[in-house]
Amino acid sequence: MALSFDPIRFNTPRSNATAYGNAVDLGNIWKANRASSFSPSDYIAQDIANKSAVETAASSADAYAMGKSLGAIGAVSAAEKQAEELKRQAKKSASKSMWGSALGAVAGIGGTLLGGPAVGMLASKGGQLLGNAIG
Repeated sequence: MALSFDPIRFNTPRSNATAYGNAVDLGNIWKANRASSFSPSDYIAQDIANKSAVETAASSADAYAMGKSLGAIGAVSAAEKQAEELKRQAKKSASKSMWGSALGAVAGIGGTLLGGPAVGMLASKGGQLLGNAIG
């Protein structure tokens, strides 16, 4: 028997069984099986999308926390400046009050010695007003 190197031909049915087999579209069967099978590229793409979503969420949380932190730092700084201003105003007010009391006392004593209690009372009020004005 001699060897034959002729290519195999699938389109030439030899029996009824092969004729029925050729009626089935093997290409459509392969496509249907392939469409429902595991796809490594789809798996990798979904993995990349999931990792990206996690990174985005983490970055968003970091940005939110940083924003809140900077906001708190700004609020504390503003409160410190406001406290310093209140302290400065309190010192100024205390200084005026001290000068007013001192000048009022001196004027009251001087007025009482020079003109009696009525003059002393008026001089005291005048001294307080003068002390508050220059304090």
